[in-house]
Amino acid sequence: MRYRLEYITLLILRWIANVLPASMASRAGAALGSLVGFVWRSRRAIAEDNVRRALGYSENSIEPGTIATETFRNLGRTTFEILRLTQLRHEDLLQCIDGREAAPWLEWAHQQGKGALLVSGHFGNWELLGAWIRAMGYAVDFVVKPVRNPLVDRLYNQCRASMDVGIIHTQVATKGILKSLQAKRFVAILADQYSGAEGIDVEFFGRPASTPRGPAVLALKFGCPLLTGVLERLDGGRYVAHVDGPIEYSPTGNQETDVRAITGEIAQRLEAHIRKTPSQWLWTHRRWRE
Repeated sequence: MRYRLEYITLLILRWIANVLPASMASRAGAALGSLVGFVWRSRRAIAEDNVRRALGYSENSIEPGTIATETFRNLGRTTFEILRLTQLRHEDLLQCIDGREAAPWLEWAHQQGKGALLVSGHFGNWELLGAWIRAMGYAVDFVVKPVRNPLVDRLYNQCRASMDVGIIHTQVATKGILKSLQAKRFVAILADQYSGAEGIDVEFFGRPASTPRGPAVLALKFGCPLLTGVLERLDGGRYVAHVDGPIEYSPTGNQETDVRAITGEIAQRLEAHIRKTPSQWLWTHRRWRE
């Protein structure tokens, strides 16, 4: 019953998101995010604590509560934008996303002929980043952790598929990623959440954080380009795509050392983007669990 109620609620939100003009849908999503942040006190407390411990706080810095509020508002906007994907065309994404900085690196990676890994995080609108890569003319697959509610999971995947973005479920990630790389496709992976005992501890905002080791392991195993990037939200329904240059790595023969070095570089790159615009990262996640 709970799954069905969640699904019906999401269908109602999708209807609202699709009948409203884009600008009004964005404002509605932000309002919904504010409401969720007000009601979901436990997650708001986690967000504020994360901001305080990661960025510090002084009279000259943004108050943690303000960043937490904007985090929820960004999440609401992102949710509405995902639900609107079925209405969008690739041309729409190319018009609203400034990709001049990122495009040369995508083309460079494509020209290597080995497929490529693009590592990102829950920043700005992470779903649109993959859709934009497809709109640029490159085949791309998103590594996705299934939502617990299968009805909601199916709905989200339908939205992704409407933009011709492939889906690789985490349960079969290695096999799916190998197949994608062999087909010379881009594989987009989010690697900014707590990974437990399966992850590797690297420094993130000055504190050790268990981080997914998968991107580094895959890059070392297949020798494919490894890029990092985010899609930053701007005002007026516009975005800018940031894709950093490739992470250079030379295997030392000690895989654990190599994986730690590459994973640490990924974490530092994502941290740099978050520090620039902290309100666009998902601070509500319990990233550090020491």
